Amino acid sequence: MLFLPFRRPRTTPVRMALAVLCLLLLGAGVLIAQTPNPRTDRSTLLYLAANDTVGVERIERTDSVLIGDLTMRGQPRIRWTERLHEPTGVHTINVDAWRPGAALTDAPLQRLVLQVRGDSAYVYTAPAANAALGAPMATLPARTNARWLVNQSLAHAAWLTGRTAGDTAWFVFASGASLQPGVLTRQGDSVTLTLAGLRSVYRFAGDGALLGVDVPSQGLRGVVVRGEAAARLRTTPDKPVSYDAPVGAPYTATNVRVPTPMGHTLAGTLTRPHAATARESTARESTARVPVVITITGSGAQERDESIPGVEGYRLFRQVADTLGRRGIAVLRLDDRGVGESGGNHATATSRDFANDVRAAITWLRTRDDIDPDRIALVGHSEGGLIAPLVAADDARLAGIVLLAGPAYTGTRIVAFQQRSAIAQLNRTGSAATHDSMFAAAQLQLASTARTNPWMREFLQYDPVPTATRVRTPVLVLQGDTDQQVTPEQADTLAAAFRAGGNREITVHRLPKTNHLFQRDSSGLPSGYATLADRGVSAEALGLLADWLVVTLRVPQ
Repeated sequence: MLFLPFRRPRTTPVRMALAVLCLLLLGAGVLIAQTPNPRTDRSTLLYLAANDTVGVERIERTDSVLIGDLTMRGQPRIRWTERLHEPTGVHTINVDAWRPGAALTDAPLQRLVLQVRGDSAYVYTAPAANAALGAPMATLPARTNARWLVNQSLAHAAWLTGRTAGDTAWFVFASGASLQPGVLTRQGDSVTLTLAGLRSVYRFAGDGALLGVDVPSQGLRGVVVRGEAAARLRTTPDKPVSYDAPVGAPYTATNVRVPTPMGHTLAGTLTRPHAATARESTARESTARVPVVITITGSGAQERDESIPGVEGYRLFRQVADTLGRRGIAVLRLDDRGVGESGGNHATATSRDFANDVRAAITWLRTRDDIDPDRIALVGHSEGGLIAPLVAADDARLAGIVLLAGPAYTGTRIVAFQQRSAIAQLNRTGSAATHDSMFAAAQLQLASTARTNPWMREFLQYDPVPTATRVRTPVLVLQGDTDQQVTPEQADTLAAAFRAGGNREITVHRLPKTNHLFQRDSSGLPSGYATLADRGVSAEALGLLADWLVVTLRVPQ
């Protein structure tokens, strides 16, 4: 999905080095000092969606450090270490990140040191042991006594929330969002934190120990396990994602490896319809060759299904593959580079780099004797809808492209809309001047991020319209009319750009009461994705997609 600064952490992570971090600025509240504990306390926080364990976080506390080791299904593994009892005005956290599925013995892909001193926060690449920090890679505005909060970690949020006096806290996201006011409400041994419209409830025992966490809008809860039971728990989430074909499906699902000229290998699943489903005539030379679609994920570190932890049942590209497999079309869906089982470095890649990965997949498919090299189409969602035209503009052999909520504006314009929308939702009673002030702060933070992050810098500047005018392949544009991330009129802007370049094979469908994820949704607010009665992709969207591809790829029915 496209960058949304105020959206819940991904579960939707932004393509940037600091996407897993945010800064907690204590406003009226202060951090309550803790008595050093000479013992080592260990516990485990299970992240549950319904009865499914989607994450496991190990927590360890000594008299000098607090350590968390978080593994979320399909997301980078994060290990953070907070130094306790530092001098007044200094706060330091070390953060290591590994690609999803990495072994515990693997070297981390990224190491950062985060430090707050006075009214500024600094980000460093982790130095060698006992070495000086050197020059920071980024500097962020803060306040005296500010605290870093490790994004996605409910355990760290609970640690700070339970030890903050007062009823307000301030957050500024390192991924580019503005300073955000949070409200703390206490009732008995529970503390509720409301931030950017997201409410989370932390339950504590009388001695201050965390008992559990609830995030109602995401259908997510955290359960604490201590003692010997914690030591026996697995360190990875239960029920690993299966990419197998459903029982009785008229297609096969094969795990594949796609080489790239850049030196890394992409992991994915190729679903291929049975010969009977493909309905190819035995009299034709292409008897064994079938058409194929390559799916392209949106922004953030995405596995091949583009699933969203906390949005139970949402697996966009698994539904696409199943729908198309039953209509005689093969589908190749891939883990992003550096994600899941794919190699490469996700943190340093831009949209153009991901376009090169798609080109490598096309080249690989054209070498196979079971794929028709002239019936290959691309289906991109959100940022994937930006990438597909980049590829198609230089590959006239492609049979077609489908844009699911593809952007027509620059990232600067898209993020500005998202920021203003989030500010309005967060501070509904605030004045126009207050909203303008918050927006100005958000824009300054975004500019600071863009100076150090290649993906963000390119995304903010890139204009999809000139590329669209160079695309000559047939295009289907699908857009939800309640989309609050890529506004619905952008579908019409894209269609006009394609036609302005001379392309007449353009089809546009705007779906009523449909959000950015192509769920049926009358409001379209990202905060409501997880609470919808039906969280899967709408049958209308899947039907329009399949019907267009069957015709475009010339699939006998």
